[in-house]
Amino acid sequence: MKILQFVADALGDASYLVLGEGSAVVVDPQRDVRPLREAAHAHGVSIDYVFETHVHNDYLSGGRELAALGARVVAPASSGLEFPHLGLGDGDEVRFGGASLKAVAAPGHTYEHTAYIASDARGKVAGAFTGGALLMGAVGRTDLLGADHTTELTRLQWETAQRLRALLPPSAEILPTHGAGSFCSTTGSALERRGPLSVEFERNPALSTPTLEAFRAIQLASAAPIPGYYRHMAPLNRTGPRVFGEPPSPALLTPDDVQAALLEGVHVIDVRMRQEFAAAHVAGSVEIEESGSLLAYVGWLIPFNAPIVLLTYDQTQAERVAVDLFRIGYEDVRGFLPWAEWTASARPTASTAVVDVARAREMLAAGARVIDVRFAYEQDETPLAGSERFPVDEMLSWATRLVGPALLVCASGQRATMAASLLQRMGHDVVALLDGGAEDLQQP
Repeated sequence: MKILQFVADALGDASYLVLGEGSAVVVDPQRDVRPLREAAHAHGVSIDYVFETHVHNDYLSGGRELAALGARVVAPASSGLEFPHLGLGDGDEVRFGGASLKAVAAPGHTYEHTAYIASDARGKVAGAFTGGALLMGAVGRTDLLGADHTTELTRLQWETAQRLRALLPPSAEILPTHGAGSFCSTTGSALERRGPLSVEFERNPALSTPTLEAFRAIQLASAAPIPGYYRHMAPLNRTGPRVFGEPPSPALLTPDDVQAALLEGVHVIDVRMRQEFAAAHVAGSVEIEESGSLLAYVGWLIPFNAPIVLLTYDQTQAERVAVDLFRIGYEDVRGFLPWAEWTASARPTASTAVVDVARAREMLAAGARVIDVRFAYEQDETPLAGSERFPVDEMLSWATRLVGPALLVCASGQRATMAASLLQRMGHDVVALLDGGAEDLQQP
């Protein structure tokens, strides 16, 4: 048995291909299943099963894509999937190619959450696919289903960790779905994507803290915001996302097409670096630079599955971003325009007013209106004296109420520039701290 890992950097999540003799299974597939199919073909195996650890909140599953090619979807019996699948309860086992996966009820991240213990033909445990239960240095969030469920799910997450510790040998490999960069992971998730259980004994709060109360205090200490698109994922995963076969490829547009799209109300997103956007961009476009958090910001700033046009460096970037948007259900990408094509057309460009840290300090000292667009937990942990709090993840609710000129500040400049682009499109007079953030302004 061999286990291959495939990481979707845009989401901080991993999928797995488990190779047996002539047969393979996939665990928690992303919607773009091409890498999984190509690897299976290269190893001369068929993908016969798709295992889901839970109904995902942060991406659309590729399970139905693989089912359309002949695989059988396997999911927790209580998952409520509305398309053909094999439901497994605690202790149920599926064998394939001389190996097996055994279901272990592992509630906490969600109620139906299930882990799968992988064993070879001799019955030796190789590892466990832990989904959103045990992660590297952390566990999955327990607040995604709302405040009414957080206390119970936190207790269940703690109990799940203790159960997995008792069931697995210290040498067993922990194979999580969520990891660093995922908004489904609690803060502090290590950068590794897989590793032995023994390493987690000392660093994972669910295993190293002596009591449930101590774990709860750590688990719920700093609640990151929940991306706006999350609320759409679980319902779509239960009914089954539309099967495409291949992710749609964005069309190459002309400058005329982009101008027409703006007039039609299409969201034109510029994914270039913020410094370049600030210097010159298409008037009316919104800056969301390509990064590991791009999808989260799209979910907060762009209505779900709204029509989108991309302004990019080139076709390669356009296709990469379009696939990432496809992962979370933004299927209506009308096309893309390389920035060089806009400049070659000699059309006018707009710019965004920006300042450096030194100038921002002067403005703050002079009593200028300063708006802190960091997440609420960041504002609580390191308050910026003299600023007003307007978290970027709540921007669509406060942007229309903003009055008067203001300096926008975040932690690095990324969110401040992004917020400035949207406010500028709405006609507001704003300036962004381009490179630097709240902590820089508080340095002596």
